[in-house]
Amino acid sequence: MKIAAVHKDGEIQNKLGDNTEIMVVTVENGEPVSKEIVPIAEDEMVSVLFKLASNQIDVFLADEVGMSIQSAMRMMGVQMILGCTGNAIENIAGYLTGEQIGDPSKIIYPPEMDEDDPMQCMHDCSKCSGCH
Repeated sequence: MKIAAVHKDGEIQNKLGDNTEIMVVTVENGEPVSKEIVPIAEDEMVSVLFKLASNQIDVFLADEVGMSIQSAMRMMGVQMILGCTGNAIENIAGYLTGEQIGDPSKIIYPPEMDEDDPMQCMHDCSKCSGCH
């Protein structure tokens, strides 16, 4: 599993565009095994989506995210926990320990996948079997 949190100087900013980095933590067997910092341009939301998709993120932590970004991440199969504030590392650690982080009314789960759906790869390109 990969968990990502956007931040600036270690703190999750209110608006997605105010963050300058994405912290990506890889978790295996409930334990973090690696951390990567991915820089993002301040004004390029497409860059954020591309970097999240290319890192195959499972969970995304942020404060506020616009509807178009939410829709795109739902299609990628990403669970979003919004309303997160404060230190990015503490939020990721809280998620891993089952602590309540963010605003529970703003948690967005990805749609359930139907394994028999021939267009399943439209939702998650990492599952594509070459349909182009």
